Amino acid sequence: MATIKKVLGSLFLFVLIIGASACNKEVVKENGEEPIKEENVIKVEEAEKLFRDYYTARYSIKDPANPPTFAEIADNVKEYLSEDEYDAQILNRDYSKPSLVAKEINKSIVVQDVKLEEQSKNEDGTIDYTYTTEFKIYDENSSKVYEKEGEATITTIDHELKVTRDWSRGIKIDGLDGGY
Repeated sequence: MATIKKVLGSLFLFVLIIGASACNKEVVKENGEEPIKEENVIKVEEAEKLFRDYYTARYSIKDPANPPTFAEIADNVKEYLSEDEYDAQILNRDYSKPSLVAKEINKSIVVQDVKLEEQSKNEDGTIDYTYTTEFKIYDENSSKVYEKEGEATITTIDHELKVTRDWSRGIKIDGLDGGY
């Protein structure tokens, strides 16, 4: 009889602990306060480095007479983007723009600076940013710095930071009809 009481007591304690744990998880989810794992915390410095590297791979054109191809730029930026964002940019032909601009105005393009400002942390673990990127467009006779503003979303996928959304406003470049 004492053994049955011990087993029932242990079973009751086990059920009580499991029940309390389940209730606690529901309260946490209900309040939107799901604990963030340390590996999913995105530091703004890391996000800026990722975004700077991504924009450098996407927009830098050293030789306007022989710019990288669409496929080369696409290959260079793939590591910085989520699969969905990469596919969307492929469909939009985004990777052809820097080469076309450089060729049209016969000038090189280099990314000089990127500044991100956090806008919001989302329930899905992503972080939305606004950004300003400075491009220097130059040749041996002149150079000018342009600013491009936009919005980006960054998250951690398989322990790596990835851009999941990149939207920017066009800029007017001297010597180019239309925007960039």
